[in-house]
Amino acid sequence: MGSGFVGCCTAWLLSKQGFDVTIISPRKDITGGSIAALGLLMANVFQRSSGRNWRLRQQSLALFGQWQQELEAAGFEVPIQRGLWMLANSSNQFEKQQALAEKRKKENIKLETFDPIQLNNFVNSGRLPELPKGVCGALWSEFDGQLEPQQWMQALLRNGQNYGLEIIDGLVNQLKQDCGSWQVSWLGNSNDQKYSENRKFDVILLCSGLASTELLKPLAEDISTAITLQPVIGQALELKLPTDINWQGSINWDGINLVPRAGGRLWLGATLEPAQTASEMGATGALQAMQHLNGAAPEWLKRAQILRKWQGVRAQPLKRTAPVLELLLPGLMILAGHYRNGILLGPASAAWAAANILN
Repeated sequence: MGSGFVGCCTAWLLSKQGFDVTIISPRKDITGGSIAALGLLMANVFQRSSGRNWRLRQQSLALFGQWQQELEAAGFEVPIQRGLWMLANSSNQFEKQQALAEKRKKENIKLETFDPIQLNNFVNSGRLPELPKGVCGALWSEFDGQLEPQQWMQALLRNGQNYGLEIIDGLVNQLKQDCGSWQVSWLGNSNDQKYSENRKFDVILLCSGLASTELLKPLAEDISTAITLQPVIGQALELKLPTDINWQGSINWDGINLVPRAGGRLWLGATLEPAQTASEMGATGALQAMQHLNGAAPEWLKRAQILRKWQGVRAQPLKRTAPVLELLLPGLMILAGHYRNGILLGPASAAWAAANILN
């Protein structure tokens, strides 16, 4: 249930492994909360070197390369733009970046650091655009990067259909245990005709973000109260740059991501606002602050023209680490609460589900 990035990854992997898989999700939500994502892959630049989150990030980064080869061999275009700049806005942050690069070197993972003088040389040579005010250094990761979430999701779904994946335009409204299986009821839409249906399944995978917890409430009080997800708005902008500015890799500055696009365009995002929907005033103010990089934007970014803006709702777990990957009851799993890493952790989450089903 749910056809965001995690749902698409999971359905594709299980279909490819030979399972009989059905996605049930409203067509209007076919991209789910993933619509807010810019597709940044931040694995090697993660500050930790142990624990579940580190392992999931490394597993996903490896799987993305494998999946890309498989999908391209099947005729789908799923590019990954490699390269990521993490800009430091203080000397203390740059020292941490240098320490991380040294630690990664011992793990045979290549990260490079550059001081302000070196960065200025990159700007002058055109490798980088004019940088935000106050840059104190940068960390460069060759293997982290960015992908276009919707392009990947469409490829995963279409290729999954070649393996027998069934996609139903429907809104699930009830789950019930039924003699060792699960009965699922949903309201569907076919040829603009509304209908209700129910069917039995052996395994249920809840990949529907905030909606996942609503479906759990009637099942068991201890489960529904133990898993609490709060909505967080993520906003993004697509900009037309005033001049033809090109550089290699995406840029992260103080939590704001800059992703260069073809045709002199730029994706910029994403804000984080605890709310189900952003108010017009709040949304405008947050977007303006984001475009100006909280006061540090170079002149070329200030003069960029807004082509479009969009937002999506992310699910953030409360009192537990993201993401929530748990076997709740026999045949019932939840894959939700990925917060800002639903794209990066999609393949690893799918692999977790597959391993639990196989076991």
